[in-house]
Amino acid sequence: MSDVATRFEALAARWEQHCADHREASNPYVFLEHPSFDALVALGRGAVPLIIERYRHGSVFWGAALRRITGITTFGEGVVGNLDQTRRSWLKWWDEHQGAYTAQGA
Repeated sequence: MSDVATRFEALAARWEQHCADHREASNPYVFLEHPSFDALVALGRGAVPLIIERYRHGSVFWGAALRRITGITTFGEGVVGNLDQTRRSWLKWWDEHQGAYTAQGA
């Protein structure tokens, strides 16, 4: 497992626990206000394939992390709106762009 993957797994577990602990929060941005979210984003482009894999199987606000890493704002903020549609849009984007994206030095 690469260094990015190892760090990602530990950070993702912490962030997912934070999200689970605050699942009743009325302010959805509370999910992004955690050091592990910031650290996940700081992993950069190398984390994108790992995030996509988690996003395929989970409902955590991975769209917000993808937005911050990629700069793509087409699919919204990732924490408000139709979150299922946001998820489907990001997964479709990945299916269409992963080759070019990873070829750019992710």
